[in-house]
Amino acid sequence: MKEPIGHIATTRPRGSALILTVVLTSLLAIVGVLFVMASRIDKMSTTAAAETRELTFAIDTVLAQIGQALMEDVPGPTSDPNSVAQEYYDFPDALNPWLADLEPYASDGRFYWRQISNLVGPAMVRANGMAAQVVGERDPIDPNLAIDPNLTTADADGDGVSDARWFQVPGVMTSKGRPFYAAVRIVDNGAMLNVNTGFQFDPNGARVDGASQLQVNVLALAAAPGAQPRVQDANSLLTTRANNGVNPAAAGNLDRYERDVIWQYMDVKNPGLDNPSPYTPFDISDELELRYRFLLNQQETDTRIEAWGRFRLDTISVPVEYGGSSLRSWCRRAAGGPNDAFYSYRHIATTYNMDRIITPASLNLASRSRKMVNVNTADEDTLQTAIAAALDEANPDANAMDITQRVAQITANLRDYIDDDDEVTVIGGMSSPFYGFERPCIYISEIACRQVQDAMGNAHSSCAIELYKPYFEDRNPSPDAWQLVIHHQTKSGESPKPDTKVSITWSGSRRFHVILAEDLQVPLAEDYIQFLDPNEPVDTVSLYGYDRADYAGTPQELDPSTFAFEPNALIYLQRVLPGGGELRMDRVKVPGGWIEADGDARSLQRDISTHRCIRRLWATAAQYSTPALGNAGSNWVDMDPNQAGPLQAHPTNKPLTNIGELGMIFRESVYSMATDSPAVNVLLDLADPNYARLFNYLTVIDPARWRSADETRVAGRININTAPAMVLGQLPWLRYREGDGYARARDIADYRVRNGESHPYRSIADLMQIPSMRDLGSDTRDNQYVDTPRGPDLTPDTARDDLEERDLLFTRISDLVTVRSDVFTAYILVRIGEAGPQRRIVAIFDRSGVISGAGGVRLIAQQLVPDPR
Repeated sequence: MKEPIGHIATTRPRGSALILTVVLTSLLAIVGVLFVMASRIDKMSTTAAAETRELTFAIDTVLAQIGQALMEDVPGPTSDPNSVAQEYYDFPDALNPWLADLEPYASDGRFYWRQISNLVGPAMVRANGMAAQVVGERDPIDPNLAIDPNLTTADADGDGVSDARWFQVPGVMTSKGRPFYAAVRIVDNGAMLNVNTGFQFDPNGARVDGASQLQVNVLALAAAPGAQPRVQDANSLLTTRANNGVNPAAAGNLDRYERDVIWQYMDVKNPGLDNPSPYTPFDISDELELRYRFLLNQQETDTRIEAWGRFRLDTISVPVEYGGSSLRSWCRRAAGGPNDAFYSYRHIATTYNMDRIITPASLNLASRSRKMVNVNTADEDTLQTAIAAALDEANPDANAMDITQRVAQITANLRDYIDDDDEVTVIGGMSSPFYGFERPCIYISEIACRQVQDAMGNAHSSCAIELYKPYFEDRNPSPDAWQLVIHHQTKSGESPKPDTKVSITWSGSRRFHVILAEDLQVPLAEDYIQFLDPNEPVDTVSLYGYDRADYAGTPQELDPSTFAFEPNALIYLQRVLPGGGELRMDRVKVPGGWIEADGDARSLQRDISTHRCIRRLWATAAQYSTPALGNAGSNWVDMDPNQAGPLQAHPTNKPLTNIGELGMIFRESVYSMATDSPAVNVLLDLADPNYARLFNYLTVIDPARWRSADETRVAGRININTAPAMVLGQLPWLRYREGDGYARARDIADYRVRNGESHPYRSIADLMQIPSMRDLGSDTRDNQYVDTPRGPDLTPDTARDDLEERDLLFTRISDLVTVRSDVFTAYILVRIGEAGPQRRIVAIFDRSGVISGAGGVRLIAQQLVPDPR
């Protein structure tokens, strides 16, 4: 039977349709899944992008908060007209809550952060005394931040150890209403050794005066704790900072390096291809590597600085993890100190730090409203303005007139100590003028007499007055400018006798000059006055030593009938000032009953032992002795045991080398002070808090020498409020007579926190409150640079344990230390929600452009710190 037309026969199995259906359905399912996956991936990508934007926004918010905190902390008025002056110093305390300690401290076997950064005030609890403990990279945050602070510790810098606390970033939320959390740690770059500005301190070298940042001993960063750096370490540092040895000759040119690099703030200018700069200081890449995760060594990245210093040895490269002894190992690296073999140098080295020579308050000077005054270049009015501001700040309740007079006297003495002339500075404008202490320094050192009565009952007297010029380098007094005056006492019923005035004609270059009025019937000269033959050469053995040049030459002889003194007469040595008037430089009163007509030669002598004569310490009438006129050998009287030791008082007539030399300046009038005034009441006592604030207004380290007149920035100084002992110990002479010890450095660090209380340095002069900083003034040594071992006393004197030595250590470091800073490192960790995504960065801030609210805080660099692998 035939099939119907149009019917097609098939042989496919009956189940094939089902298979096709399954395949098609599967394909549709796969397409659907792919569509869903693509949708989810797109959503995830969108979410990730959103989270990235939100984390970036959170970081920018925190960066802005830090910048605002740094700007508002600048001393002086801020942009807010209702604000008050800020504290001048930078130290982790209640007035600087944003600043964290650089290193933890040990107590009972555990380590603690004395202060961590606080940007949000009371909302962030327990910002002090937080224990350092290991924390995980993504440990969840307890949302009840104020309830259990132990569950809110954070690792801001990323080394695995807690150093901050989480806080909710105020005023911002994610697009989904989730809170942002942040942990921040801000440390001071001024607490570190600047490898671009420092070099070495060699007590046997040529640079030992503490006047340059190059004398900060950064070479210590190349030697193991307790060891000394090698010569090749010094050469390597020089050549590394000079194109890695391309121009080694320039590497040794420290003066040029100081001018072209340090005072250009490492912004080296390239004058052209034909004359390129030989210097390539370490840059921000080196800085970010040193700052990476606090003290961890990022092994995947090497920078030039790591090729030099001890920055790879004994380091750890991954964050500390739970368990084992890893925390103690970290603590030794972070806070072990200069004698611990594991102490890490990464966190105490920087390529960029800076402070400014600005004042706590405006000086109201047109050209320098906030810049410290350079005492070496300032005029009298500017000096008076700065000194008055300092004394007013330290003595707010003092009588205004007393301050004004003290300011005038200090200014006059300071000017005459520095200026290169021999004219006395006179500051007027008050009820009486104020006079400075100027060279030549000349004193009345001895008076002598011999008297007899002849058969007719007539008295015959010979009188002599000795003048003493202790410093050979002082010019001889000119006859028209110096006078000796005898003011005679008027007896009852007699007419006043006019003063006797004698112009002084100094006898050659001797240290002594004798004025003699001799009656030949009672001679003094032949037996009691040491003469030298003016034709005989005189050898000067030493500047201040006693030798044949001490003795007087031919005396200045006068008629005894016109020149003589009697009991109770006043003898003055006075100077005729260029503008007119007379200034009494010295005086002595002839004791009543001292002169007797018994033929005995009598002498009244003054203590002229080294650097004591400024205080007019005379023997009493009962202590008269045989004259030793013109001879240094006998001019000495017993000192009052209450008198301090000798004092250097000779004007240098040259600029101050260190601002610490202010301790050499008289605070009193030398001409009117009490005759037995102790030395500590004569000179500016740097340990006296009334004068400590001078160092917040006066300076000698001035960028104007290399930069513009209004420049205030100084690179490479050390903040004594924040630096650890290892850093402080690299200041010039601070380890003098301590071998490899760091006792003084530790004393400086320990002074900041005593008995659990904060005691920040408000002025660098506060260092003089530390006994070990003053101990050279009582060590019974000369401490001279020519001694063995060499000492910090660079003046050629033999005055042992004088007030100059007491101030020496402070003087030598005074230009290289500060109490405030302008460059800081911020470690920032932000997170979305309690367990959400997070990001960590390190940022370098520079606020040296902020002045009284003007200018801004510069973000020098920010670097993403990726999660550890």
